[in-house]
Amino acid sequence: MTAFTVEDLIRHLERLRARGPIPFDVKSGEIFGILCPQGQDRRTLIAILMTMLFPVSGFAERSPLAILGNLGDVRRSMGIVIREPVLDPVLTGRENLDFHARLHGLGEEVRRRRISEAIELFGIAGSADAPVETYSPAMVQHLEIGRAYLTHPEVLFLAEPTKGLDGPGRRDIWDLLRRLNRERGVTIIFTTHDVAEAEAICTRVAVVDGGEVVALDAPETFRAVMALDDTPLEFDNPS
Repeated sequence: MTAFTVEDLIRHLERLRARGPIPFDVKSGEIFGILCPQGQDRRTLIAILMTMLFPVSGFAERSPLAILGNLGDVRRSMGIVIREPVLDPVLTGRENLDFHARLHGLGEEVRRRRISEAIELFGIAGSADAPVETYSPAMVQHLEIGRAYLTHPEVLFLAEPTKGLDGPGRRDIWDLLRRLNRERGVTIIFTTHDVAEAEAICTRVAVVDGGEVVALDAPETFRAVMALDDTPLEFDNPS
């Protein structure tokens, strides 16, 4: 089953100045990576997929998450973790979860149950009642993902989910995303500039370079091709 299908996405994004679009779809239950070295390209892509930026005229998408359809239904179907912090550092982890659950209109009983679930599922039980400003960067990201999961979204979007984390912190987030995908069936889409990260956890990867989707395949296929050519995967003008 397909979570959504994007047709000619890159061609119609004037800001990306695309030259050769490859339509891509995201299948339900997969971990899909958008590997892109250009910061503006990544931000534009994820903003459109998250419905925060409208595409130009001519953009077409067929899916239950139709960006040009009912935006309320679209947004209720997804959980979003962006790079900009949305947690209040003075509040505790539990208070932050409660605040965001209220924003999503969750009733008292559901809110209490979902918050308890998130605290256990995302490994913050020992610090749930401590201010977020005392959390490690990895724990903050655990809480951010837990916040996004409060509504039990069908699709979880993450922008650079491990940026700024050390090695153990990155692997911890990878394990968390794998577990969400495996145990909860959450479709996960994330942007990254890190080839190793895409190889580590993705089912499939769309490679965007110079404003163009230049490849779309499973990570092991890319590895096999690079092994044959004895060349690394490189990008133009990374930033």
